[in-house]
Amino acid sequence: MKYISEKFQIILVLLAIVVNSCQKGKEYIITNDQEDTKAIDLYGSRKLENPYTVANMEKAMENLKSKIDSKRITGKFSKSIEEIEITTSHYYIKFIPETKEQEGLLKQDSELHVFDYPLDWEFTDEYLDNRPELPEDTYPEYYTAIPINKSLPQGVPYEIIEELYIPEDDPMFNNDLNKSNPGSTKQGSINNREDLLRHLLNEAYILTGNEKDLYENPKNYDNPEAIWIFGSKWYPSGTLKIWDDNAGETITWNKEFSHWIYYNCGNNDNAPIEKMMPQPDNGQQCKKAVYNYTQSDTQGKYVPLVGAQVLMRQWFTVRQGITDNNGNFNTGSIRGKARYIIQWERYEYSIRNGSLFQAETRGPKVKKQDWNHNIKGGDDEYHGMIHTAAHTYYYGGRFGLTSPPTNAFFKKQMKIAAREQNGISSHVHQRRWIHLAQIHIKEWGEQSQQVFGTTIHELAHAAHWNLDKNAYNNLVWDGYISDEVFNNAHPGDVRTLETWATTVEIMFALERYKDHFNQPDYLYGKRSGVPIINFQFQRIEDENFYTSAGYDMIDNINQRNKYGIEFPIDRVSGYTIKQLENGLKGARNWIQWRNNIKAKTNNPTEVYVNELFNNWN
Repeated sequence: MKYISEKFQIILVLLAIVVNSCQKGKEYIITNDQEDTKAIDLYGSRKLENPYTVANMEKAMENLKSKIDSKRITGKFSKSIEEIEITTSHYYIKFIPETKEQEGLLKQDSELHVFDYPLDWEFTDEYLDNRPELPEDTYPEYYTAIPINKSLPQGVPYEIIEELYIPEDDPMFNNDLNKSNPGSTKQGSINNREDLLRHLLNEAYILTGNEKDLYENPKNYDNPEAIWIFGSKWYPSGTLKIWDDNAGETITWNKEFSHWIYYNCGNNDNAPIEKMMPQPDNGQQCKKAVYNYTQSDTQGKYVPLVGAQVLMRQWFTVRQGITDNNGNFNTGSIRGKARYIIQWERYEYSIRNGSLFQAETRGPKVKKQDWNHNIKGGDDEYHGMIHTAAHTYYYGGRFGLTSPPTNAFFKKQMKIAAREQNGISSHVHQRRWIHLAQIHIKEWGEQSQQVFGTTIHELAHAAHWNLDKNAYNNLVWDGYISDEVFNNAHPGDVRTLETWATTVEIMFALERYKDHFNQPDYLYGKRSGVPIINFQFQRIEDENFYTSAGYDMIDNINQRNKYGIEFPIDRVSGYTIKQLENGLKGARNWIQWRNNIKAKTNNPTEVYVNELFNNWN
């Protein structure tokens, strides 16, 4: 893998703070006025008329009352419509954060689901993947619908775009739905509150040109009976898997035609004729195809996508589900057509598509259909594998190690930028000063294990900072900044930073690919396509920073004996990775880390620790 996790980065960040005030970026404007969007390539996206505004719902209700008065709608519950008053139930809000702190406040409410695009537009994937750049020193605008009695994040500027009435969430309708279960609603008849809800939604959607979204069966647009079952509740669910190049092998069987066998059609047991012929010798014979089957082994397989946040969005109604260890998910109930969305974030972290915008995978817009989806290729797989690593580090056991920075009061989500580049990935905590993602991953097109491992590596740097900020900052300053600016030589400080992150990377990769996927012969690591075998197949002269020293203290392999004199001598074994992390506390250089490990831990191979560390002096 390719990493230089801190080099030049902090210097560039500090310079960027100055430069950003002098640069002018492109505008990003989406408004309710179609005219304002002509300068933007919308890739087929379009503005929708909102059926849930209070004004449109009032018009829909007036239409119903008119039909009842004229007897076009009857039923024992029809007169009860007079009891209903259309009032504001939700606000459609645009948050406009102006600082990193304000943006962070939006992410601290786990029940607040925000989107960085307007919810009354139908956007294409092409547009969302090619949005214009934001002006410098600005943040994405976030959209959501919030019940009127819900507290807003304090201190975040916002605008109320529209006042909404969402009848699906009105207790008047929801209280009786589970009891009544009336099944289909007849056109022109209101016999219970469920019927009333369906008629109201139908009127609002027809009024705004959105009625096709609520048909039960899109093939029955011309069937007037089809619309009267659209309102029934359903519970989205499904199973998500992701392709992993290194999780094992996929075995497939290929069927190929071989030849025909002819037999007498009147023979009850269809016994084949002994002598094969190219064609029947009379009209009384039938033929049977014979196939050969060949096995094909493909490196990689689909594995469950664990811990992913699936949102089911139907206009302003959003239901959430989290995939379990088998990739299964289910959400709360919803009505009508809705779109499945994987929003690649959890409470602790958010993966960005590029640097600023939220990464998403948009599924189908359906009614009463599960979403069973296999993710392979492109940015969906890329985002999914970065998520897999981040979820493992934040929500897994992580060997008892310190967590990367978490999301809490006065803290923020970890932002991880998924860059579609192949180059130097990095962690720079100071990027938060200029609203950039702290971690940038640049493993586009690489194997799954490399995307996973690189993400773990950079999160390990973040966790190191979280463990001991003063010691970590000192290592970064002496190892990278002072070396570059003042030409001071502190290679041991760089070695400490990168050897530690490499050790964590190896351990997480082995746990996933060797243990979890039951591949006892699995060995982690390639660099530029060359196997490096858990970072141990590296000559001393070829690698002075990303060393195997940490993993050497855990394993029981001596590279000198196995590979030759050009490789490190390693007579140390039996340490745990948690013991190595304990040694990082207060360690401001390579020797201090070594001495801390020896002082805080009893190990029978301790006498060889100095010898191991001296391989890279």
